Amino acid sequence: MTHDELLNRLQHPEWFDLECKKAQHGVSEDAWRTVSAFANSAGGTLVFGVKDTQGSLEIVGVHEPDKVQNDFLSTLRTGDKLNRMINVREERFNHDGLTLLVFHIPESPRSEKPVYLKGDIRKSYIRRGAGDEQCTQSEIERFLRDASAERYDSLTVEYDTEQCYDRQSIAWYRNRYESRPNNRSCTGLSDNEFLFQLGLNRATPSGIRPTNASILLFGADGYLRGLFPRPVADCQTFSFRYRENPPGIRWMDRVVMESNIIQAWLSFFPWYLKFASIPFRLDPLTMERDDTPLDFVAFRESFLNVLCHQDYQDHTRKPEIRHFTDRTIFWNPGDAFAKGNLLEPGPKEVRNPNIAIAFRRIGLSENAGWGLSDVIANWTKLGHARPAIQSDKTGKSFEVTLLDQAALPIVAEQVNEVTEQVTEQVTEQVSRLLNCLLEGPLGTWRLMHQLQLQHRPTFLYDYLQPALAAKLVAMTQPDSPNSPTQKYQLTDNGRQLCERLSVVK
Repeated sequence: MTHDELLNRLQHPEWFDLECKKAQHGVSEDAWRTVSAFANSAGGTLVFGVKDTQGSLEIVGVHEPDKVQNDFLSTLRTGDKLNRMINVREERFNHDGLTLLVFHIPESPRSEKPVYLKGDIRKSYIRRGAGDEQCTQSEIERFLRDASAERYDSLTVEYDTEQCYDRQSIAWYRNRYESRPNNRSCTGLSDNEFLFQLGLNRATPSGIRPTNASILLFGADGYLRGLFPRPVADCQTFSFRYRENPPGIRWMDRVVMESNIIQAWLSFFPWYLKFASIPFRLDPLTMERDDTPLDFVAFRESFLNVLCHQDYQDHTRKPEIRHFTDRTIFWNPGDAFAKGNLLEPGPKEVRNPNIAIAFRRIGLSENAGWGLSDVIANWTKLGHARPAIQSDKTGKSFEVTLLDQAALPIVAEQVNEVTEQVTEQVTEQVSRLLNCLLEGPLGTWRLMHQLQLQHRPTFLYDYLQPALAAKLVAMTQPDSPNSPTQKYQLTDNGRQLCERLSVVK
């Protein structure tokens, strides 16, 4: 961070990744709550020497910078205040004779969460908006589940393997497995032997027992409900645009998938084909065809993410796939298990590796189940906006949104039409975004502040994505879309449209 970048940040109120403390002579107790919140969320920047007065940030400087810096860093590295040692990157700036201390707090590894205060796990914090909130009991339990060295889907359950499975689900899977040319044939094995060879049944002191993965994949209803009481997914179709929500009107079609994962996989396609933009038939054995449409690939990979990466131990929330006339939203309980850029090539750590491997053995989930690059590539080839991907570290959820062309407020060809319809073709949200960019490029947090928004998905889906897709706004770093220094600027079309909108008004 440069001196100018810091001053630029301090011109606006604190946000989810920025917190300021006065700390002129020492470290306040609430600073440790912020460290816990940043470490348990997605990291952030803590600045000492800045006073927050009713949302306005004033630089007051640290009077004893050496003492404050040494006390803060030594406490973080000894673990006196927190249950973990936190390695931070520190910087010191001088502004008009006043010293500012800046500490960049990294996100902690999942195996070390939650980070809490004074040896009391109940004093765990997460970052929500511009504040530090104490974790609820359920949030602490989610952290502890994710920190476990052994994945939940590999654990065994005391069920009788002769009775606990839905044999039709296993039969479908085995047919698909045998159709794959690189798989070793297992036609001579019984179902239980087949599952044992795949590691889905395991030997225990009490005999051969099914894993949680095998029950989730193939379990008969009664046995599945004993392990997993909620639906695998809830698919809903709506006859209106997202956020319109006409009074008294709910979904027009709904499929609640309460059987095992294989049955959920097979139920997804009839639901999808009812609104598929390019109707086609599927082979009932392979559930695909040679000329698979691009939009189907994007839907398929998004649903695979739901099946492979949800938190199956979270019985209070269920995945929801909601299809509107202008977008489809895949929402999943459980944030991304892997750290870093999920779009980079190579295998990624997954929450349910045995389930992901089971799909990979039948020709799906090639990259441990993520497939996000395929989602983006196939969806954008159709001329749609780039899919929005949101991993919520605080809320422990993951969301993929496929924004249809129907959601775009204006297309590039319409920019040159100076008519009274111009203001009708551009949503109020996009118009407000364009006005914010008239003075020059801005980053996400600065735009959200100027638009007075706190909900990042709202900013992405209703403001930024439509403007990008209509080529009214462009990235300053198009080759690094996820760069932390990414900014957005008006295109020539966007600037022309702003001028014409002002004329029409």
